[in-house]
Parts: sequence; structure tokens; C-alpha cells
Amino acid sequence: MTETRRTNLFALLFFIYFIVVSFALAFLPAMASLSDGTYMLLAQLLCFLPPLILYFALTKKNIKQTLRLHPLGWKNVLIIISFGISIQPLMSLLSYAAALFFPNPVEQSISGIHSSGFLLSLLSVAILPALFEEVFSRGILLSGYTFLGKWKAAFASALLFGLLHLNPQQLPYAFVVGFLFCFLVERTDSLYASILPHMVINGTTVFSIFSETATETAASVEMSETMILVSLLLMVLLSIPWLAVLLYLFLRINPPKGEFALMDENGKPYQERFLTPAIITIFAIYAVFGLLPYLIS
Repeated sequence: MTETRRTNLFALLFFIYFIVVSFALAFLPAMASLSDGTYMLLAQLLCFLPPLILYFALTKKNIKQTLRLHPLGWKNVLIIISFGISIQPLMSLLSYAAALFFPNPVEQSISGIHSSGFLLSLLSVAILPALFEEVFSRGILLSGYTFLGKWKAAFASALLFGLLHLNPQQLPYAFVVGFLFCFLVERTDSLYASILPHMVINGTTVFSIFSETATETAASVEMSETMILVSLLLMVLLSIPWLAVLLYLFLRINPPKGEFALMDENGKPYQERFLTPAIITIFAIYAVFGLLPYLIS
């Protein structure tokens, strides 16, 4: 079995485990009495930790090498934090556009997050998801897709990251940001380059929930969909020059590294196929558990 097929198989088993545990927790009577923050905290630990630990126990892979646990340097830290802040207008635009067709799960859970308290919400919404999702997506998957080539590996990792959310509203911005995260990780050779902006983005959501007033202003209530879209587009346009500056600085600090082309026995570039039965099965799982419930509701 090739490395790509093994990675696809792990992704499939992870998806199955993730869904089974998520549904099991939802039907446990003991979980119903927990706050949303505590529930999300336990769900993160139970859904991610066992398969991630089992992966390294069975494969015997070097954790530091596979996850690229290398320091970033203070310049990269500042640029990447700024990137995590500056990319949010684009995320908001994609999120709002998708929310015109599918409900936004974050908006539906705002009251539950707020009632859980700030520190618990920060841990369960911002810190743990950033750690676990990045280890899975930009750690294990991105490393396992090396033989696809750099850009196909980034596409595959970002796609599975988007599908893992099991929500069509989150898929567009999760895929776009996931692809950009792959680029940051590849250039810096450090998983911290994706963990850090992921925490910033999720943390911003938590801060915004706890900083909102109890009542909305009349202006925000009366804004039409067109007005909201225009304002989001304007924010995106205003953020583009700063994103360009950040990209320029990032590329100067992190020049491209020399790469060795993988050749097959015929002397042609060696690349494996991403689309295997395991990936097709993941698509089917997403259609049933991620898309179908919204289409029939």
C-alpha cells in the first residue's frame, strides 16, 4: 500500500470514528447536563486524542518530523498573527455567502458558548480545536500526502479539513483558509505556522461573543442582505493591501527551499493518486451526515 493510500485509509477511519463518537456523546444522558463549553471540551478530547495517539503508536513515525514541530522565530510569529487577523474579512464574506443557503452553526451556539464562561470557551473553541485539527490536517495528512506533490497535498489536506466540519456552511472558508495554512506550514516547515493563526481566528470569535452587548442596535437589525454583502466586500478590499504586505514580508523571511523531484522507474515525476475508494467513501459520508440533513430539513 502506498503512503497516499495509507493516509487516505487513516482519514477514512478517522472520519468514521469522529462521527460515531460525536453521535454517541449526543445521546448520552450524562452529557445533556453539561454546559456547552464542557461538552465541547470533552468532545474534542474524545474525538481527536485516541485516533491521533493510535496513529503514531501503530505507524511508529517520528512525531517531531511528521508534525514539523520546529520553532518559527519572532518575525514569523508577528507576521502569522497579523495574517490570522487580516484574513478574517475574507472568511466572514465566505461564511456569510454560504449562510444564505445553510445555517451557521456558530451563530446557533452563541448563547451556549456565552453561558459557559470566557476561559472555558476559549479553551474548548479556540485552543483545543486549533491544536487537534492542525495535528490531523496540516500535520498527519499534509505529511502523508508528500507523494502527491506540494500543491496537490495542500489541496487534499484543505479539502478533508473542510469536510471534517460536516457542515456545508463552513466548508468554503475552511477549505480556503486550510489551503493557505498548508502554504504557511510548507514555507516555514513548522506546524506552529498553522496552529497560531487558527487559534487567533477561533479566539477572535470567542472574544467577539463575549464583547457583544445583550441587545443589537437597530441599524444592525435593519441591514439588508445586500448591504451586509457590500460592507463585507468593502472590508475584504481594504484588507487586501495589508495581506499583500504580509505575504511579501513572509516570503522574504521564508524563501523557497530546495526540493528533490521524486522520479519513477521511467525517469518521470513520481506522483500518487489522491482519489481512492477511501476518499470516495469520505465523500459519501459527508453527503449523508454533512449535507443531507440540511437538504431534507
